[in-house]
Amino acid sequence: MFGSVSHQLAPLTFPNSLLGLLSWVAFIYIGLRVRRIRWILWGLLYSMVFIAVAITSRTAGPGSDTANATVALMIVVGIVSVVHAFLVRNDYLVLLENRIQEAAETEALRRRRLETEYSSRAEEPSPSESSAQPESAESSATGTGPREPVAPETTDKFPSIAVPALAPVKAEAGSSSRTDGLAQAYSISESYPLPIAFTWSLLATLWDPKDRYSEQLRHAEHMVTFLGSMSLALLEKQDYKEAEINPKGLWGTGSTFGGWNRVVKGSSKVFRRYEDNPLASAIQELGADSPEESSFGADVAALVSARNDYSHGRGPSIEEETVVASNEVQKRLQRCMEALSFLTQYPIRLVQDFDVDRRSGEFLLKCLRFVGDGPGFPQEKVVYPRALPRGDLFLDLGHQNWIQLYPFVIALNCLRCQHRETYFIDRWDYREGTASVKSFERGHIEERRDVCEYLSALAG
Repeated sequence: MFGSVSHQLAPLTFPNSLLGLLSWVAFIYIGLRVRRIRWILWGLLYSMVFIAVAITSRTAGPGSDTANATVALMIVVGIVSVVHAFLVRNDYLVLLENRIQEAAETEALRRRRLETEYSSRAEEPSPSESSAQPESAESSATGTGPREPVAPETTDKFPSIAVPALAPVKAEAGSSSRTDGLAQAYSISESYPLPIAFTWSLLATLWDPKDRYSEQLRHAEHMVTFLGSMSLALLEKQDYKEAEINPKGLWGTGSTFGGWNRVVKGSSKVFRRYEDNPLASAIQELGADSPEESSFGADVAALVSARNDYSHGRGPSIEEETVVASNEVQKRLQRCMEALSFLTQYPIRLVQDFDVDRRSGEFLLKCLRFVGDGPGFPQEKVVYPRALPRGDLFLDLGHQNWIQLYPFVIALNCLRCQHRETYFIDRWDYREGTASVKSFERGHIEERRDVCEYLSALAG
């Protein structure tokens, strides 16, 4: 993908060789292409030199001192623009790649939604069954509290069913593998945290091997990204050096699957000392830092390799190879998701509002529990000794020990899809003072300066 994008950028920087005559066109074009305002402003600045040369050549005449001065200025600006073009090239490639990937994922999501709606209509129950359905659904309520109203356009992809304490799903005698896969999808989509439950649910709706394989690798990357983001929230600042985590190196040119895997590995080494933190101990016991001894570590290493091969065109090319690769990846994903079942014991809550008890002075937090694939989430009221920031996500470790996930995992209302989504840090340009966050659910990207300020303090 980057190779093709590089060929697109080459003709943009070519005008820079014409003494800056048309360099401003290149900067305005790439600024519009990736919606980066400062590059458009640079293009307008370079265009002023071109306009000055055109005006002085007509008013003062060629050969005059004024015309010669403006031509000399244009030559200097041309050299500067060439250097500037090389400096912004990597940023442009990354941003353009993200926009292309976002467009592809949006189109794939729209296609899956249409397929899901079509299949749900084809499997509508008879009138007698539909009349009995509310009673059975009511009898299987889990008692987790009222849920948010569900918009008609974003109905759940799976029926609302009660799920007991999570355990690996075992096949019953005579049941098909497809039924087993759906049963496991139900369990994970109802009880796992939103960032990984959402993408896991999408896998159950895909039948085309190529689409399924691509979505499997995306889920694998988001699974490790979510685990790494939680690890950063749990990690003490003074332990970053020992865990070999460099914020500028991790997010400087955009986060990667391998980069997040290194975060999990480095954090696991430090978490051996976090005996009082049950979640940190559970992450350490996964054995991500020792793939030769741990099934989870070996599976993640294989998934990282498969993702790199797929991104660089070395993955399966024909349908038969894709089917074999997809089946192998699915087995690894199932083992990894089963190993992460401890995540169901540590709820993630979004603080929406709070009130104060007049007698005890304790705070009553009004929260949404981010469990399942959404879009409706259980509403909870939790007594807590102090107020917490509205709109932030917190990880409940038990015994009123809540860990703030900001800025590593944040919840935002996406302006593009009009849904609330969870985001992770994808890129940090510490020179420009900007940070980009990317949603787990649909890959939408937003710029957040408040995140950049926090990372600057962390790196400092």
